[in-house]
Amino acid sequence: MKQLSRLLASPRRRIVGLMAGTSADGVDAALVEVETLTRRPERPLNWELVHFLHFPYGEAVRAEVLAVQEDGDRVLERVTRLHFVLGNLFADAVEALAQDAGRPLDEIDLVASHGQTVCHFPRIPAAGHLPGSEAWGRRVAGGDAWVSPSTLQIGEAAVIAERTGIPVIANFRARDVAAGGSGAPLVPLVDHLLFADPERSRLALNIGGIANFTALRAGGNRGDLIALDTGPGNMVLDGLMGMLTGGQKTMDEGGALARKGTPAAGLIRFLLEDPYFCEPPPRATGRDRFGIDYTRAFLERARAARLSDAGLLATAVGLTAEAVHRAYVDFVAPVFEIEEVIVSGGGAHNIALMEALAERFKDVRVVTCDYYGLDVDAKEATAFALLGHLSLEGEPGNVPAVTGARHGVVLGNLTPGKRA
Repeated sequence: MKQLSRLLASPRRRIVGLMAGTSADGVDAALVEVETLTRRPERPLNWELVHFLHFPYGEAVRAEVLAVQEDGDRVLERVTRLHFVLGNLFADAVEALAQDAGRPLDEIDLVASHGQTVCHFPRIPAAGHLPGSEAWGRRVAGGDAWVSPSTLQIGEAAVIAERTGIPVIANFRARDVAAGGSGAPLVPLVDHLLFADPERSRLALNIGGIANFTALRAGGNRGDLIALDTGPGNMVLDGLMGMLTGGQKTMDEGGALARKGTPAAGLIRFLLEDPYFCEPPPRATGRDRFGIDYTRAFLERARAARLSDAGLLATAVGLTAEAVHRAYVDFVAPVFEIEEVIVSGGGAHNIALMEALAERFKDVRVVTCDYYGLDVDAKEATAFALLGHLSLEGEPGNVPAVTGARHGVVLGNLTPGKRA
């Protein structure tokens, strides 16, 4: 494997980006070739997506990822063991991607691994949020309303480096959090590099477990970016489908059932009264807010309203789409209007959701990033490959105006490969 000095001097790099989303269904692996920036961060990247692979978790691993995010017995032991199990699965994904792409491992220069998020608290109440935390919260916060944001992504980088021999950059979110940011979203700078246009203002919308967008002003630079997590994406939809089918199905494939239902407008309005949907950027969220408890409460309210299964899912689709549109109307439209929405992530496969977005974004073209030659499922893994490239260049990968960090920071921790 290449030594780090040779890697840093190389004009082109082959980087594997790994992304495990909040849906916890597996790891996305993208092999990207990218040209070095030569200290010109505003220059468009010369990059190519060489190959993409989705490497699914087994059902037992997925269940454990979800379980450790709830309070349970021996949680520290479970997280520690899962940290290394996922490291091995991520290494499996790199090896499978290389084999599928017909590339030997020694041709890959770097692995950039996002890891699997198990905790993300962009804001933590000073007291009572965690078991036994009341006194701790008062002592640390000194009576303030909030304590420091925190986040945890697991999937041991040392295991990936040892198994593959390739240098690994991981733990991207922690440095932004250390600089006072919320650690998310981190993709906006990549959205700028991929989709900024001199004449057309765009919304780069990713719908994974959580939905988030980056608003890109025509001819703008990174200082003009407006980005935030809008709220639940597929997380509530998938959770509801699991509850409705007793765990037999994990998603409403293509939005087929939701398309048969009618959304309950009154319930959507009620759900949007959650204070989160009014919070201005910087704004990030995760399973802690829109996870299993939220989904159960959603189901109970829908049952009280006597919604059918199809109507229930149509309402969840409506909530996701309306939250995206409301965030645009509240925080982007007063600054500039967009002409195009570019959708990526698993939600791009949900026809009901795409129709709901098109209905709300009237007179605006709504397309998937496939239209621009980037696989909708590969977008975020590709983004972390490019963030890894920025880190090697010593360039900040966060946008302080988006995350709330005090300044731009180089993201991630580097674990050398066997010969580094």
